[in-house]
Amino acid sequence: MGYSFSFRLACIALAIWFLPSTAAVATDVCGSADRMAVALRFVQTVYPELKGRDLAIALTNTQGDLAASEADDLGLRFDKPTWHPPGETNGKSDAMLAETMENMGITLPFPLRVSFIETAPPIWPRRLACHPIEFRGEAGLQKMGRLQETINPHPEWSDAQELEEARRVGLRYGPEDKDVVLRLIPLKELVQFYGPLKIKSAEFFMNGGRKCAGCSFVLPRWEIKLSATHATGWLSITIEPFFGRITSLSSGE
Repeated sequence: MGYSFSFRLACIALAIWFLPSTAAVATDVCGSADRMAVALRFVQTVYPELKGRDLAIALTNTQGDLAASEADDLGLRFDKPTWHPPGETNGKSDAMLAETMENMGITLPFPLRVSFIETAPPIWPRRLACHPIEFRGEAGLQKMGRLQETINPHPEWSDAQELEEARRVGLRYGPEDKDVVLRLIPLKELVQFYGPLKIKSAEFFMNGGRKCAGCSFVLPRWEIKLSATHATGWLSITIEPFFGRITSLSSGE
């Protein structure tokens, strides 16, 4: 029963993946299938390396369990495929796929979340947008965890010492790499969801809050603010600095 349910969800998601593209910013009327198609196109825009790859796709609820969805607050989970080429063992192909994805900063299973619910200010009944209001990904988590383990015990370290340790762990995009980071943003592709975009600011942060002994304060990231002329007034993007992947995006009036 569980396998059949998972299989049906994956087939639905794959079928929607290939629905004809429509301009998300052109209409305020968006059905469930439309929003699901937008979500999958958006994921391919942010993580283009997923295109053409055989991966199992599941819809999940906020707890990560397989569930039906109204396509207003989608959880998508990408994992190893359920089939393998003839002559290849499961272990061999799975290990090759896992290594390839990890080199992109993606650890399987790879959960993503795309929300179309407008919440600022709180609106009731809920109003749904045709473009993603919020996106969350988990790229670079392993390197982030290693860095937190090495820096968190040393709140006395200077910013320079923290940055040096971060580079040793694998940080590629530091405070001097602003131009490179901005080129990582798929601006032209995001236009189909949000209309014309203009970068307003880009800042590098090493910490997520006040330094303190015994707590986790390390959260290196790039924060980019953009203005938008359609569907939203602004766009905020977070890029993790190890692989240069978008891990957070939010929009609002």
